[in-house]
Amino acid sequence: MDKKKYSADELLMYAYKYNKIPCVLFAKDKHCRYIYTSEVEKTVNGGEENSIIGKTDLDIQYDPKLGKMYYEQDLEIMRSGKGVHCYSEFYIDGKKEVREISKNPVYSNGEIIGVCGVVSDVTELMNLKERYEKLSMYDSYTGCYNRNYFQKQDFESKDKLPCAYIMCDCNDLKLVNDQLGHDMGDQYILMVSDILRYVTDEKGICFRWGGDEFLMITPRCNKTVHEKMIEKIKIFQTKLAVIKPEMGLATGGEIRETLAVPESEVSRQADYNMYKDKELMHAVNAQIKDCMDNRSGGLRQYG
Repeated sequence: MDKKKYSADELLMYAYKYNKIPCVLFAKDKHCRYIYTSEVEKTVNGGEENSIIGKTDLDIQYDPKLGKMYYEQDLEIMRSGKGVHCYSEFYIDGKKEVREISKNPVYSNGEIIGVCGVVSDVTELMNLKERYEKLSMYDSYTGCYNRNYFQKQDFESKDKLPCAYIMCDCNDLKLVNDQLGHDMGDQYILMVSDILRYVTDEKGICFRWGGDEFLMITPRCNKTVHEKMIEKIKIFQTKLAVIKPEMGLATGGEIRETLAVPESEVSRQADYNMYKDKELMHAVNAQIKDCMDNRSGGLRQYG
């Protein structure tokens, strides 16, 4: 018995019916009208007959701006002979979906007679890409932005000035780890990150700069607001000292008033000011400890 021979259209129909082809194929004539499509997706309006044949993207796209863009792309392809590749977002049943669209000219005897293309559902791929990018920009432990995100920021414009930089460092993290355990050290870092994110206003960004260092950058921040932010940090850090006196945040700030001063110089100055604050805090803690030791010794003498 002879086996049935299938036409190209029949093969395509069966392939799509059983989901073997993860894309939609289409062709348009020189007037940008669809003359073939392997499937009518929910992303377009096929009307009561659920068909887009004989229609242009101006007719079928729910978003008029998108329809105009696709239509103009088709005209440009037929004018220039160059293909187009783009991504578009659609909302279907309240969920965002992404399509990758590739279009190329169709030639006959050296003449462009239309456009053919492929539409691929890349929603899952783009979601994975977004999740990866988010993970690459955030510190996974504290939720603060990391240096990768900092590298993508641009503070080199006058509309960002004055721009405030505040460097913060967790005092005696190693001592806390050694005496209270690494779990408490981790909690220490988390508490610090919570404080700094709370203090950072809506214009600012808080970065985890290193193991126990943080950087806050706030564009369009004058000296008064800048000093109030540092004051807030100093107030909140008293909560850390309740757990252990050595706990606290060394803080140093600097304001960039002009683009003539490089950002690297401003951050270096903020870092220097932070270490001066750290030295002062250590000196104060040492004095308190000496006073407590002397008082304890005196009590033992008269006990």
